[in-house]
Amino acid sequence: MGFFSKKQEPISEPNPEKREQAKDGLLGSTLSFISIILLVFAFKSSILDANNIPSGSMIPTLKIGDFLFVNKMRYSIRMPFTEKEIFRFDEPKRGDIVTFIPPSTALGHDDVRSGLFAKRFVKRVVGLPGDSIRITRKYISTKERGRVHFAFIEFKEKGKLEFDSYHPEEVPIGKELSDLDNLDATQRALFRETKPGFTHLLLEGIEDDRRSQYFDCDFSVGCEIPPNHYMVMGDNRDDSHDSRAWGFVSREDILGKALIIYFSIDWKDFTCEYKDGQELAEKGFDLAKRYEGDELLSRCHYSESFASGPAHYSQEESRFTWFERTFKYRLWRLQVRWDRIGRILQ
Repeated sequence: MGFFSKKQEPISEPNPEKREQAKDGLLGSTLSFISIILLVFAFKSSILDANNIPSGSMIPTLKIGDFLFVNKMRYSIRMPFTEKEIFRFDEPKRGDIVTFIPPSTALGHDDVRSGLFAKRFVKRVVGLPGDSIRITRKYISTKERGRVHFAFIEFKEKGKLEFDSYHPEEVPIGKELSDLDNLDATQRALFRETKPGFTHLLLEGIEDDRRSQYFDCDFSVGCEIPPNHYMVMGDNRDDSHDSRAWGFVSREDILGKALIIYFSIDWKDFTCEYKDGQELAEKGFDLAKRYEGDELLSRCHYSESFASGPAHYSQEESRFTWFERTFKYRLWRLQVRWDRIGRILQ
């Protein structure tokens, strides 16, 4: 029996020219990708930044779970990646919501002012350079929350003889507090203050206000803001770590102005066991209806229940527990706040 075999073609060496073209193509693609990444981060650090709101200090203007764009070129041009100011062409106005590098006196032991994990604050400007600020703490009666401890802010502009105020007035809570992921904030009274050209909402409750801790300023008689500095406060007055406690913000540390809310999620991390947010806001966390038994177990992680304290997980939670809580509970109960998307911030 005969066997027929095909004639084997000799194995040829790769074309050196094609090999070089492949290397050049890979190198070009890599450099293009790196360039795009650098441009994105340069854009984010000096032109338009994206931030999320993790705390309740600016409720109800900014709620936990809001995502906002910050205009980093509103007041000055800064060096990309460094936040170093190159050229200043405008100043923050009374009532602006600003992002800024907090003073060292405002930071906790693990917080830093610079670097990849630097801490940044978002507050509202309530005092300008040269203003004298006076804060009178007084108890007032409200229609919906009873007695609250109100911080009445007055300011005297440089060169003026008389103090002016922001003319606060109580307003009905309506639906404004029905989607808060913050138990304490749902129980506070809602007020409206007037700033030049617009009004905004704020919360006040029965708690005592923040007191000066790190600098010499007696707000009860009036405290003058030095040149090139600003006074900032949160709109959730009883839950805001701000200038009342740690002093004024230097102009060079103000990075940009909050522009617009582009997305908003209510994760219900702190309110998952309550059946209705509106009822929670109207009746309080002691009287509002809650889920129980199997319904509660299907909606809330054990660390999120009222009994264990909603703040428990935020301090001691491991990475594994966070993933477990997120994929088993948070993703299935979240609600998108569609009415907040596209809201221009004032």
